[in-house]
Amino acid sequence: MQKYECVFILRADLPEAEMSRRVERVGAIVGENGGKITLEDRWGVRKMAYEIEKQIKGDYMLLRFVSEGPAVSEIDRFLRLDDKVLRHLVVVDEDWTERNRIALAKRRQQMGDEDAVDNQE
Repeated sequence: MQKYECVFILRADLPEAEMSRRVERVGAIVGENGGKITLEDRWGVRKMAYEIEKQIKGDYMLLRFVSEGPAVSEIDRFLRLDDKVLRHLVVVDEDWTERNRIALAKRRQQMGDEDAVDNQE
């Protein structure tokens, strides 16, 4: 089994139930392929960096799941064909926690170095 991350953006003007339906469908696809969703993180409505299909805001959802490869192609197909989904991306998530920990440590170190330089002046 492989770890994956899926982020998709729905139109911001849709009711919350629409997001729930898509999350349930993705969960069903993952379950049919012997996997499970490990994290559902709804980011909510946010302003997008650029306009997509005349929309400037979108409702974001992050899903992490473990599954076999066929689930990814089916999720990709489902989200691509859904006209309410503005964008989606499914990527392999090998060691997200470790990468995130290292990135945060580097960022903190850089911030500490910048503070040390500011204090010397």
